[in-house]
Amino acid sequence: MLHRLSLRVLPQLNLLVTDQPVRKRKRLVMLAPGLVAFGIYRLLKDVLPLSEPLVLLGLSGCVSALAAIWGYRQGRGLSLQESFHQDGLRQWAWIVGWIGVAYGMQLSLLVLAILQVFVGYDFLLHPEGPAMMAMIIPCTSVTRDAFEIGLVQRLAHEGTVVPTFPNGDPLRSWIPQQLPEVMKWGGLGIVGGILSSWMVFGFGLGSWQPILQSVLVPVIVASISLLAFFAGEALFEQEEAKRRPHTWLSCLWFWLWPSLTFALTYFLVLIGIAVYVIRIEQISQFGFVTIAASTGFVMTLYSLFFGWRKSYEEHLVTIPENIQRCPFVMGILQQSKTPESVPPLVPHGDLVK
Repeated sequence: MLHRLSLRVLPQLNLLVTDQPVRKRKRLVMLAPGLVAFGIYRLLKDVLPLSEPLVLLGLSGCVSALAAIWGYRQGRGLSLQESFHQDGLRQWAWIVGWIGVAYGMQLSLLVLAILQVFVGYDFLLHPEGPAMMAMIIPCTSVTRDAFEIGLVQRLAHEGTVVPTFPNGDPLRSWIPQQLPEVMKWGGLGIVGGILSSWMVFGFGLGSWQPILQSVLVPVIVASISLLAFFAGEALFEQEEAKRRPHTWLSCLWFWLWPSLTFALTYFLVLIGIAVYVIRIEQISQFGFVTIAASTGFVMTLYSLFFGWRKSYEEHLVTIPENIQRCPFVMGILQQSKTPESVPPLVPHGDLVK
């Protein structure tokens, strides 16, 4: 879900995909794939064994892949043939394989895990309702994200400055350059996740462990992630201008979204993998500790990177005032003046310091 975080945390990307005309068109684009997913489910529920988790996930991945193609095509504004010629095989493989199939399956697992942990609506016992939701919700979400990515790609080709394309390449290039900080904060995230999960087990209440773990562990991980975000800012700004202060409100917003929201999301997706893919009937203490450690590592790594990358983008391009409408950015960014000029478009691969 790195692309989703990129599209909402990084100021320039968020500005491009949350413009009011874009929002209106995006709602229309998202409508059709959700209805199609519902129709496909109704047609195939008596043909395929959709009460089997792997079959459901496979179908959800295939439908989400089609939704990704549709969404990206609408955002890109070109025919599929022209887009494939301009964007290349690697880009399309990422859109279809990762944003479509893999991301769609992750969202299906998230839906199933939420229903089981917080609602007590277990897919294995009552497959029809959860299965339908696990088809429709991922399909619409994948369409939204693919549309936004296609829009970003189109604007970049038209000359708009896009410092960070949300395909993960900047993160992979950045990790070797900041390996000591990555190891330090990643280790802290792992330790924090392990200790928080272990403390929850100290409460007892075995039947309540899934919901207690899902609530309390993300709270600790989100707090560490917030600190990692500030540390990432400091990595870039230690030799630049004096670091700007943060308000309590901006810290609270960022802690709630994306830190807490995505910590909970990753935690539940991993629970979904354990229950519906590996088919563990009751997750053990070791299983919850492993899930907590994995969540802690991923969230602190991403937060550290986004803190660094946000500071980098602020020095690269002027952030206009209307970006302040984003709640988790509010107070983090200083009020900026109307941009006088922006630098020329720089290829994606040349943007990582």
